[in-house]
Amino acid sequence: MSTQDTTQGPKARPKWFGAAVMLLALVLVGLLAWGLRVFLFPNNDEPAAEPTASASQTAPSSASASATAGPVVDADAAWDCQSDLNNDDVSVADTAPAVEEWVVGGYNVIPFSEFGGCEKLPSTLRVGYAPTEAGSLVAAATYAVALDPSVSEEAASDLEVAVAEGPNRVLLGERAQRIRDGLEQSEDTSVIARLTLLGYIQNSYTEDAASYRLIYSAPDASGLEQTLVAQVDLVWEDGDWKLDPASGNDFNTWARYQGQQYVQWGPKS
Repeated sequence: MSTQDTTQGPKARPKWFGAAVMLLALVLVGLLAWGLRVFLFPNNDEPAAEPTASASQTAPSSASASATAGPVVDADAAWDCQSDLNNDDVSVADTAPAVEEWVVGGYNVIPFSEFGGCEKLPSTLRVGYAPTEAGSLVAAATYAVALDPSVSEEAASDLEVAVAEGPNRVLLGERAQRIRDGLEQSEDTSVIARLTLLGYIQNSYTEDAASYRLIYSAPDASGLEQTLVAQVDLVWEDGDWKLDPASGNDFNTWARYQGQQYVQWGPKS
């Protein structure tokens, strides 16, 4: 009997087997990573929508409509009639603006022109002025002699329309109410009626504010002519020139004329 061991040992693996296993493992890991990315981070990038025919056709028509549209009325204007005023930006510092006529207003006469006064209130006060130097000057000449909220209930509403907002307007309104109620004596308005506008001096002007000294002649108590100066300050507020009162008791400040050079402008010039 043969004593040789005939048991077969384990068969040797090929040399490439280990490399194949590692490659397979890498492929499986890659597939697993890709699957997790797709599941956890879905792709939200959508292709840009191409412009439709209706959109491409609408744009030119809108542009055409804008090109042919008329001028837009200033939304800040207080009165419709202001759109018809002369808005030429011409300085009045050295040259007086033209006046169509001087009409009765308040206790005196006021300028009526293409620069303002286009809206007549129930109290007969004229408002509605151009946002220009000429417009501010016409407003100053009007408010200086025609604004008096103490004469009637209709005139009381002129405060809100023609006087700048603030504590002085409130005080002036309270004083006007006391005068209407007979609790306070009003000023002698006959003095204003005797005034004759000779001209003006422009103190300053910006788009938001203006200041003028109006030169007047008037007979004194003895009948002799005297020359007075009224300083009138204005602000552009709520789409119109409004009086910026000197105090809670007076609309304007008055003084004697000191010989300053002025631009001639008035009903007799």
